Amino acid sequence: MAGALGSEDIVDIIEATIRVLVGTGLTREQALQVMLSQLAVQVQPEVMRLAVKVSEKYADAFTNADWDSENMQKIAGCGSADHPFAQL
Repeated sequence: MAGALGSEDIVDIIEATIRVLVGTGLTREQALQVMLSQLAVQVQPEVMRLAVKVSEKYADAFTNADWDSENMQKIAGCGSADHPFAQL
């Protein structure tokens, strides 16, 4: 049995999935929308309501982050100055 995944492992898995979808010709935004649509139909509505709250609170931490656009990796620590633990 595999050990528990940490938040960085989960983020890496999600990023790898996005890269696979981008490799099929989707944009990064489209890849995220594909993943979100699948998640949205598979979780309870209460979970999606919580997800919207988290998005409203932390989405700017990712939008304003310093990204390496070629490798789509965060250059410095997670989150932003306003939300240093947004990745968690």
